[in-house]
Amino acid sequence: MGINQIKKMKTKHLSALLVTGTMAALASPVMADSADVPELNFSCQITEGIPTTVAQPAGSEVRQPIFHWRDDAIAYLSSSTPQQMCDGVAAKLEEYSNQGYDLSKINFIGTEQAGLPVICANTAGSPECSKVLLTLTPIEQAANVADRVVSEILDESLKQQKQVVASNKRGVQSTSYQVDFWSLLGLNLKFFGK
Repeated sequence: MGINQIKKMKTKHLSALLVTGTMAALASPVMADSADVPELNFSCQITEGIPTTVAQPAGSEVRQPIFHWRDDAIAYLSSSTPQQMCDGVAAKLEEYSNQGYDLSKINFIGTEQAGLPVICANTAGSPECSKVLLTLTPIEQAANVADRVVSEILDESLKQQKQVVASNKRGVQSTSYQVDFWSLLGLNLKFFGK
C-alpha cells in the first residue's frame, strides 16, 4: 500500500467518525445546563394579611402567588394553622423543584388518597398523585372536600388551564389545574428534568 492510499483510508475513517459523532450529538435531547436554568424558589409570604405560597425566580422581584391560605377556605380541615400549611407546602414545592421536575407540566389537584382528602402536585398527564403537598383532616366525601379547597385557595391567575378529571374509584371527579411556572414568571425556559 502506498502513502496516498493510507492517507485516503485515514481520511475516509475520520470522516465517518465525524459524521457519526455529529449525528449522535444532533439526535440527543438538548439538556439545559444547570448554570443556565434559573433557580425557582418557593416560600410563604404574607399577602394582604393572608399566608400565601409564592413562586419566585432567584434574584428576581417577580412573584407568582400559588395558594392563599384563607381561614374561611380551610377552617376545621386541619390541625395546622394557615401559616404552617403555607410553610409546609412551600417546602414541598421547593423540594419538588430541586428534584428536577419540569415545572411547565405541573398540575394541582384536590383528591382522595387512602380515604383522606389531599392536595397534590401531579406531573402533567398523570392521573395519580405524584407529590402530596397537604393532607387534610379525615372527612366524608374526602375527594370533593379536597377539590373544593384547591379551587378556593388557588390563585385566580392559575385557574386558566382547568380540567375535570374522573377518578377510577367510585366515579369521583375532581378538578385539575395545569400550571407552567416558567411561562407565568416570564422565563420562557423549559427545564428538562425528571
